[in-house]
Amino acid sequence: MLKALKNLLRQLFGIDVRCLAVLRIAIAALLLTDLGFRWPFLVECCTDDGFLPRELVLEPDSWMSLQMLDGSAAFQAAHFIAAGFCSLMLLIGFKTRPALVCCWLLTISLHARNGFLLDAGDDLLRSLMFWSLFLPMGARYSIDARGRDSKKQEIVVSPASAALLLQFACLYFFAGWFKTDQGWSDGTAIEMALGQTQWIRPAGHFLRQYPELLRYLTHAVVWFEILAPLLLFVPFRTRKIRMLVIPAFWLFQVSLASTFWLHLFPLITAAATIPFLSSILWPFPTLASQQSTEKLQTSALRTHPWQILWCSGLAALASAVIAVQVAYFGQSLLPTVERVASLIGWNAVWSMYSKTPQFSYRFSAEATLQDGETVDLIHSDVAGGDRLRVQRFHQSYRARYFLETTSSARPQFPTRYLTYLVYLWNQDHSPDRHVVRGRIVGTAQRIRSDEPAETTVLLDVGFSALPPDHG
Repeated sequence: MLKALKNLLRQLFGIDVRCLAVLRIAIAALLLTDLGFRWPFLVECCTDDGFLPRELVLEPDSWMSLQMLDGSAAFQAAHFIAAGFCSLMLLIGFKTRPALVCCWLLTISLHARNGFLLDAGDDLLRSLMFWSLFLPMGARYSIDARGRDSKKQEIVVSPASAALLLQFACLYFFAGWFKTDQGWSDGTAIEMALGQTQWIRPAGHFLRQYPELLRYLTHAVVWFEILAPLLLFVPFRTRKIRMLVIPAFWLFQVSLASTFWLHLFPLITAAATIPFLSSILWPFPTLASQQSTEKLQTSALRTHPWQILWCSGLAALASAVIAVQVAYFGQSLLPTVERVASLIGWNAVWSMYSKTPQFSYRFSAEATLQDGETVDLIHSDVAGGDRLRVQRFHQSYRARYFLETTSSARPQFPTRYLTYLVYLWNQDHSPDRHVVRGRIVGTAQRIRSDEPAETTVLLDVGFSALPPDHG
């Protein structure tokens, strides 16, 4: 009976160390890619001279980021370089565990410095890194593993391996379970999501022509997100079922990525499926047929009683966090605890598009110049330098989250944002074309409606005019 239970746990929650090695390489590559995408906008997003100085960073993020120690561009660049160096160490598997710990801490610091830029992919990446801390990520395909037999099967079965697998299942299951909004029940949710034209890609524009098809797809998405994660843990024929379900997840992500602009999210979720490939690529032998040369990580727990206590406490704490997040989903009972848990990597509840979007938003920054002309502070007269970099930031994926979330979360942000744009404009133009008045305008278009767009002036302020003979 006990042997059968061990076999079952190994089939459901065991991970081959070769898959852990591939996951390690994937995480490191994703970290480097993300740093590369963020680097051009370091000044705007991470320094006191940018859009979000340190005094506008919310708690608890403000005390969970090393980047809060200094707001200069040099310090922020040093943080990026350190993060990149640690990611390279993780990639090649040199001092793997210390490198992974540093990558995890520096990623938390980066994400906490400007949480308004983040999406679900960032949350999932932190979660993958957190649970990887407790697994032998450098046991294969690494400098640390030189001299070891790379073909030898070594299976890890522990609370951490189970958590790593369940993390991916939670991502989809809760995303589907909490899709209870009317748009998901009446089949209009995907059509509404595609109405946010700032997010959709060519395939999305094509699908908008077929609202009836989108109704069927809406219901299919909900059922897929609820049932597919459960199928990953069916206690019989696990390997054969996963051979069908994992490619289905890949196809689902490819479909989403071709329809919506999701940045690195599809690649991060693809990386999260790597541990499930263990039993597919290298079928686990039963304990009865296991060769004496094989090493099963489960047995190590018996030789280290303190590990049993540590893993039990970790499992209990993780379960408590999951229970709290599920019980208080959509409420703000413990926002600080919930945010800390999220930054650490204990993300159990995921709610992507649980609320059907109702509006498509657009923001613009306008200015009246000293000569009476009205201009767009972002797109007008852009020749190079800082203003070109700001324009490119506004065209990027991250900027869409930043403008929508920051303006509502921080009342001081519109003033800071406008002042910075005016400063950059004045730096590039002669005194007779300096700004005397600026405003930020938000435009909200109700999706699936012929009503005219609603325009709101979020900020309208005057700036000191220079005398005509200035300079």
